[in-house]
Amino acid sequence: MASKSIHQAVHGYRDGHRLLSSSTPLGSDAARAMLILSDMSGPSMQPGFGEYLTGYPLPGTDFFVFAKTWYAPEMQRPGCVWTHSLLVPRAQVASVRAAQLMGRFRRPQVDGVDATATSPVDIDEEAPVGGTGDGFADEGLAATMIGAVLGQSRPVLVVADTAAQFEAVFLRLWEELWPAERMRFSFCTGALMPRANAGTLLDLQAVPRAIPPSQFRKSASAALVLDLRTSGKPEGWVDLVLDGAVRGDATFRSWLEAAAGADAGRGVVPSLAPLFGTWHAPGSSARSALASVVDAKDLDPGVRSRLIGMVFDRANTESGTAGRRELIQDLCGPQDNDLAPIATMLKDQTLRLFEDSRAEGVALVLSLLGGELTEVGERMLRAAVLLLKPSDLESFGDAHAPYLPTIVGANHDLASSPMLWSRVGSRSGEVLSQLGGMNLKDEERAAIVDALLSSGCDVSVDALIRFGGKTAVFRALSAITSEQIQLSWPWRSALGSQRDTVLEWLESLSSPSIRDLELGSRFLSPRTTQSRLATVWKAGTASTGVIVSRVAAFGLALAFWEGNHESPLFAVCFQPTYDAAGNSRLEYDEWEWLREYAPPLSYWRDWDRCERLARAMACLLEKQSASLETVFAIVHSRQAIRKVAAILDDDRDTRPYLRSLRKAVDSSSIGTREQRDALLDNW
Repeated sequence: MASKSIHQAVHGYRDGHRLLSSSTPLGSDAARAMLILSDMSGPSMQPGFGEYLTGYPLPGTDFFVFAKTWYAPEMQRPGCVWTHSLLVPRAQVASVRAAQLMGRFRRPQVDGVDATATSPVDIDEEAPVGGTGDGFADEGLAATMIGAVLGQSRPVLVVADTAAQFEAVFLRLWEELWPAERMRFSFCTGALMPRANAGTLLDLQAVPRAIPPSQFRKSASAALVLDLRTSGKPEGWVDLVLDGAVRGDATFRSWLEAAAGADAGRGVVPSLAPLFGTWHAPGSSARSALASVVDAKDLDPGVRSRLIGMVFDRANTESGTAGRRELIQDLCGPQDNDLAPIATMLKDQTLRLFEDSRAEGVALVLSLLGGELTEVGERMLRAAVLLLKPSDLESFGDAHAPYLPTIVGANHDLASSPMLWSRVGSRSGEVLSQLGGMNLKDEERAAIVDALLSSGCDVSVDALIRFGGKTAVFRALSAITSEQIQLSWPWRSALGSQRDTVLEWLESLSSPSIRDLELGSRFLSPRTTQSRLATVWKAGTASTGVIVSRVAAFGLALAFWEGNHESPLFAVCFQPTYDAAGNSRLEYDEWEWLREYAPPLSYWRDWDRCERLARAMACLLEKQSASLETVFAIVHSRQAIRKVAAILDDDRDTRPYLRSLRKAVDSSSIGTREQRDALLDNW
């Protein structure tokens, strides 16, 4: 059989009132409090008060003292008493019954008193509990006592004829308190004069009727004096408490403890009992309970917050996350009471809603958008918006599109998703302008630009570049080369004014592709920043097999600018450019890059671009005495080689160089058979 072990102590007279026996040592403050409260409760004993009970929290400990005091007429000195005290640990206060404690009291005797309380006493939890009388049998008396003690926070003095007169109702009232308050509550069934613990009057005391009120009013002027012979009709909430207690139903006690919290005193009961009635009324729901809590006047903010939390738990039981979402909606709408003190709790509920069901979280946002909201409601909407993820935007319809700029203003992370831009429609400029005013990091702006470009949203190119700056230009150029977006006229116009940034983009690529170079050539000129462009073109054409004529012409212009036949750009760019010129595929601007390096042979032959290119190449090769290997590395085709040879042969100053090349062909195996034959043709 399970049992509880409880320490005990005995006080009595021995050269003064003192501790005579104890099963546990106590600190000085606790020992002093027990010494005072175990002594006779007044200056002289009154008939009918020879025995009484005292209960109080022991200062500086986790004990609640449940004590019985007996007058000790056998002692030679008048006014002596015996007191047997049981020290109930805090953890056991909630479950121990008063009858169990009453059954362990023993009146001390002079003989053997020192050994009376040296060991703890055991209380069998499953043993039958002896009666102390049904303290609430007289419901009128019980109602009056409940109304007086729980209806306000002042100490209560009850006028009694004997200490036993109200003992049962005192004990039953103590048992009906919730655990935290039971541990704090102090009482005495026979206070010969008003008693105090640590300087504070006990909560409930029975004082002898024989003592004139004037004697104790001086020491207890702040107390409520209750004469039960003239009790009035109790308030309605008292019946609610009493009915549950009479039925032995602990629902109210448990509910009250959860609602009031550990720190709330007994004075909260009148404000909470009606809410309990509404809570358990037939047909009640979480929403009706919420309305009663919100509308309750003069409710402590902490209590209101706990009650609303309990309502949310109830809603979850009744209808799951949808019910909790409805409660948040209700709380965000117009209210008579200021809900600012519970804003943090509501924010936590919003977070929990999203964690449990994103669908309900998004539904909350959609329901609050455009609604009439209080300041707390606006805060909750903002908190909910911050919890949105890009995938949540799939639930947004056309009716919600006008709110997207505001939503993005609160949660700019959404702008890094193409989903947002596919939803904003014509408001993309408004959203982009709002984002532009924010202090975003470069990587955040880059993510937004990427999302916008991939979404296909029709946004102003100039607005996008104003927002993203160099990042937007870089991302757009990459998107064009990957064919994610088209090189439309707006992009041509905007990028045309961003030449320096276009060059920076090319330089940022470790190995630009031919497509990258071709796009860059649309906005750059080989007549400026040639050294930087030459570096880029060499990197981009170093390992390519096929090169388009535009890139080749651009690179050839850079090679001629360098003026060094060993430039790798000659080897890569001359032949494709020559071939394009021969097939009339060189565009006007491509030829414009080259014409200054390839002057006409005479005014009537300036139309032959191949001849002009071959002459420019031949002159450079001859001037720098390029080797046969270099010549064949630059000039590949039979037609081009024959054209270069003819130009060299046409001028007596360059013929010696041509002869040296032809001799080199005879004495080596450099070049292909076709190249060698072309160089030796007509020799």
